[in-house]
Amino acid sequence: RIALGAVALIAVLDVVAWKAHDVVYPPPTRLEQTVRCLKGELGVEAIVPAGDPVSSTAGDGSFRATVQGNGLIVALASTVEEASEIEWNYHQVGGELTGRLERSDRTVYLWESPSLESQRRAISECRY
Repeated sequence: RIALGAVALIAVLDVVAWKAHDVVYPPPTRLEQTVRCLKGELGVEAIVPAGDPVSSTAGDGSFRATVQGNGLIVALASTVEEASEIEWNYHQVGGELTGRLERSDRTVYLWESPSLESQRRAISECRY
């Protein structure tokens, strides 16, 4: 019984230590992972937050960057519904956005100029 109690105590202490580690060292956010990937994989510097009123509503954050010469604002929504709302808001204030506004799951992309396939492919390397 003493051995079983010791094993149970060790298991409990292990779980407590693991949770304490997560509190002290939380895992990187979706925004942090994306920005880190852009810098590391593409050499692209991101400006956080993006600084426009529509992308600022994104629950997981926003940033602006230049990918292969084309300016880009990225809004990282918390939900698909939030991403749809951000996309709708861009349509309300943005005029003609054909080739410039794209949404993939919870991420909304607003390009300065119509995007090229190579630009979309490059940014997709850092999708979280």
